[in-house]
Formats: sequence, structure tokens, C-alpha cells
Amino acid sequence: GGGETAVNAPTPTPLPTPIVPEKPTYTVQRGTVVKSLQFTGRVSPVQEQAVFFKTDGFVDQIFVSRGDQVQAGDVLAQLEISGLENQLAQAQVALQTAQARLDQAEQARQDTLAESQISLQKAELQLQQGQINSNSAALTAAQINLENAQTQLAAAQYELQKSRDRSWEPEELRRQYETAVKNAEDNLAIAQAQYNDALAAGGSASVNRQLLELDKALIELKIEQLERGVDPLLELDVERARLDVQTIEQQIADAQLIAPFDGEILSLNVQPGSRAEAFKPVMTLADPDELEITAELGGEQLSQLSVGQAADIALRNRPEETLTGTVRQLPYAFSGGSGGANEDTRVRITIDDAKTLELGELATVTILLEEKENVLWLPPTAIRTFQGRQFVVIQTDDGQQRVDVRLGIESEARVEILEGVAEGQTIIGE
Repeated sequence: GGGETAVNAPTPTPLPTPIVPEKPTYTVQRGTVVKSLQFTGRVSPVQEQAVFFKTDGFVDQIFVSRGDQVQAGDVLAQLEISGLENQLAQAQVALQTAQARLDQAEQARQDTLAESQISLQKAELQLQQGQINSNSAALTAAQINLENAQTQLAAAQYELQKSRDRSWEPEELRRQYETAVKNAEDNLAIAQAQYNDALAAGGSASVNRQLLELDKALIELKIEQLERGVDPLLELDVERARLDVQTIEQQIADAQLIAPFDGEILSLNVQPGSRAEAFKPVMTLADPDELEITAELGGEQLSQLSVGQAADIALRNRPEETLTGTVRQLPYAFSGGSGGANEDTRVRITIDDAKTLELGELATVTILLEEKENVLWLPPTAIRTFQGRQFVVIQTDDGQQRVDVRLGIESEARVEILEGVAEGQTIIGE
């Protein structure tokens, strides 16, 4: 009985067996792979334009409000133009004055031309008849010149008096009229002296005939000068005044905002009294009767699109309604020259039936880029990538095998496998 009793040691707690997560597996299948592009768009007007003033200034009046319907040609807003209106009135008076001077000069030219033609006829008759003596021929010529000089002096004095009556007329123009009177007085003095000489002079019939022929030549020269027209400087004055009027009228037109087409005011960013900058949009005008889908996309997405591609459209607030459409326009840099204005950066999609759409609502647009049937495919999660290498892990009877693959088109759920696997093989995911 004197043996020792053994002490029982505590039983150790067993360690849990580590749980190895089971990796997913996939089977290489044959079927259809569809590559598509999906993005969000917004229902927008087909015709929409930002309108702006063409000159700087302060807004005087605004004739529309947001939501108003307008017609092409309506004045939407106007800058302060009272100063321009005063300038226009002055320019119009200047134009009327210049035109009146031109008309008066033209009338005087026609009257003098008619008188000269009559004088020419008289001289020709006298030469043809040969019935004048030296004294009567010279006297007749001198008398004709004297009468013409008297007529011209009277006309010049009349124009000078009218110029003095017009107090607003420039001093430079009045001095021109005074110079014309002085020239006419000198011409009259010369004609009078010639006439007096003709009365006192004698001579042979041949000399008198020669003098008459010279008078006829002078009359013909005068007619030739008159037929050239009035002083071109007068015509230039009229044209300059007309250009001044047109310039001010254009400035007034630039100070008005005109509706370029029928539509609705979508936005209004200006108020009376505020300053407007030239070519900076102050309103947006659109035609709400014609709608389409527009979207702003990145360069990678745009590079996959082309004009004419079909689109499926799902409205966000009415997902049960599916519409169809066509890519109508791409930004200019991606359009191959068939896009719209250079500054338009949106994709535009025409809708086959846009009657039920509401301006501004969102839509999900899906565009079929490429579709391949009867091809091998795997889900994207079955594809592994390492340092630019794409491969899959195949389950074989002997274990696992890494195999490089070459991929084709890809969708969210399927990736086309061009090389590396066979139908029915089991692929181990990560």
C-alpha cells in the first residue's frame, strides 16, 4: 500500500481546423456576347440656342419672362439706346441735307444742259443759213454767252441766299456757294465785255463765221461737261451720310435681343438696369415641340460611337416604357466632319416617338456596339491579370494549370475568349 498515486494532467483544448474559403468555379460556355455602351442622358430640345446682345450696355427693358412663348423676330430685350436714337436723328437730317444738295445740283445741271442744247441748235442754224454777217454772228454769240452768264449768276446767287437761310448748314459749304457767285460775276463781266466788243467790232463775214464756229465748239464742250453728271463730291457726301445712318441703325439693332425662331424662353439671366456684355448669353430659347436625348460623354465613350447607331432608351421615372432612337450627332471632333457646330460637345439622339416625353427628364441610353454569336465566353471574374498578362486557372485531373488567354469583346456579364480554353473546361476564380 505505500505506492504513489498518479496526478491526472488537464486535457489540452484542440485547435480548430482552419477554414479554407472555397474558390468559385466557372465553366467555359459557348453562346452570344454583346458589347454595349450605357450612359445617362436628358430629354432636351432639338432646337435650342443661347441668345445674347452684340454690344455692351445697360439693360433698359425686358419684354419676356421664363416660360413665355415667342415668335421669330420678337424683341426679347433692349439696351439703353436713347443716345443712339439722338445720333440717328442727326444722321438722318445730315443725309436729307446732302441729298437735297445733290438733287439741286442735278436739277441745275439738267436746266443748264437744256439751255446749252438750245444754244447749240441756234448756232447750227445760223451756220447752215449763212445769212448772218460778221457783226450779227459775233453779236449773237456774245449775246448767248452774256445770257448764259446772267442765268448762271442768278442761279448762284439764289443758292447762296438759300444757304444763308439754312443756319444749320456748315460754314465750309456756305463759302463754296460764295465762291460760285464770285466766279459767276467774273464770267458775267467777261461775257459783257465780249458782247460790248461784238457791238463795236466789225470785220469780214469769214471772221464772223469763224467766231460763230468757235462759239459752237464752246457750247458743245459745255454740253459734254454737263453730260458727265454733277460734282462727284456731292454724291460722296450723300453716300457718307447714308453709311452713317446705316452704322447707327446697326448699333441700335445690336442693342436689341431678337428671337431667332419660334419657341419658349427656358432661362433668363438678366434684369433691367444690369450690365450686359457683348456675346455673353442672357437667355436660352428652345422649341419644346421637338425633343431628343442629349448627353455629355468622355472621349473614351465617344470614340466608340458613330452617327446612325441604334439606341434603346429607358426613362428613369417610367422604367416600364422603352423607346428606340438613333445617334444623330456627335461632337465635331468625333463626327468625322458630319457633326454640328464646333462648340456643341453633346451627343444627340433622335427618338422615334417623342410625343410622351417631358423636357428635362432623365433616361438611360443603351447602344449596341457589337454582337457575336456562338463564341466561347467566361464571366469577367474568371479572368486574372498580372503584370499585363491575362490568364485563367484551369482545373484538370492532375491539379490546376495556368493558361494565357486572348480576349475579344466584353460586356458586363460575359467576356469572349478567342484563344486559350475549350468549351466545357472548369475555370477556378480568385
